[in-house]
Amino acid sequence: MNASQQIFLIARREFLERARSRVFLFTMLGLALLVMGGIFAVSFIDSGESSVPLGISGDSPEGITADIEAAAAALDTSVTVRNYPAASVEGAIEQGEITAALVDGSTIISNQAPSGTVVAIFTAAANSAVRREVSADLGLSDEEVVAIVAPVRVTVTELDPEEPEQIARGVASFLAAVVLLTTIMMFGQFVAMGIVEEKQNRVVEVILSKVRATSLLIGKVLGIGLLGLVQILAIGVAIVLGLVLAPLPDLGVPGLTTIGVTAVVWLVFWFMMGYMVYSFIYATLGATISRQEDMQSVAFIPAIAILPAYFFVSFTASTSGELSPLARLASYVPLWSPILMPYRINTGDATWWEVVLAVALCLAAMAALIAVGSRVYRGAALRTGGKVSIREAWASAAE
Repeated sequence: MNASQQIFLIARREFLERARSRVFLFTMLGLALLVMGGIFAVSFIDSGESSVPLGISGDSPEGITADIEAAAAALDTSVTVRNYPAASVEGAIEQGEITAALVDGSTIISNQAPSGTVVAIFTAAANSAVRREVSADLGLSDEEVVAIVAPVRVTVTELDPEEPEQIARGVASFLAAVVLLTTIMMFGQFVAMGIVEEKQNRVVEVILSKVRATSLLIGKVLGIGLLGLVQILAIGVAIVLGLVLAPLPDLGVPGLTTIGVTAVVWLVFWFMMGYMVYSFIYATLGATISRQEDMQSVAFIPAIAILPAYFFVSFTASTSGELSPLARLASYVPLWSPILMPYRINTGDATWWEVVLAVALCLAAMAALIAVGSRVYRGAALRTGGKVSIREAWASAAE
């Protein structure tokens, strides 16, 4: 049996064994249902049309209620207007019956600072009432009054406008970085846990008698990685179904047509690149321990290694949206490329040769990690009872 056949058999075994696990099936189904439920919840909350309760009191101009309703309609806002005596209007606000009130046609009162929409509605209504009174006193028509007080329309010219699609891509790229970070870490730990489990059950002794350590390591990583793709695919299907069955109104969430199918393809590609790099690290570290209880002692190392990339993306998304020169340089580092390079690609910051260079460096890093990991795995896999240092495992493999 050649190396390719060994890798295929190990990968198939890992995939089928874990895919049949109730824990994995329940987790995959639970996450998919959670995503769909979240979409339905947001759709349900947003679809509920709420009316803003407002009040008027005191010496209000005639017809002010109609003016408030007209001003609210112009702002696409639903309101209900109630008339209160001067002695009870403050109590109505304090008890939450109304959000704010217009007193004497000129004063707005509320518990805290009213929203800009409420202020705009009351202001427009008060101005409309004043115009009507002025027109009656001077004998002017409504059209003549409007012509006199009509505001000057100011034109705004942006020298460097922000494109909505660019903003949407930036948001989507940041969310993709979070997804990549969590999935790479989660399935990388699955690799380490699988290795430790085989050492505890002494299964690895039987497997290594038939299969080379390198084939075993690569097959295990590929099998669990395919499982990770299935998990991501399930979440993606849940998102699509949720948006089809309960389409969201305009909440500022970028859609697939805005982000582009290419961005999704890059997301899957860099998940595999990042997963492969970190899985071989997890596998190497997992081979040095013999108990699941010791997992935390090695799992924090890859987590610390990947965090700087997330900090770069997080800082960029919260500031100018442009990566710093240091972050661009960091995007070539194989430990950070799977997080930073998708962000650069989706925001249009990376050129083709930069992507090729980052991929080449990741592949070179994988080759080095496979060589190191296989030797450490070969030297530590059969040693149980306690933690083995990488140096000891390396020396033991040479014996």
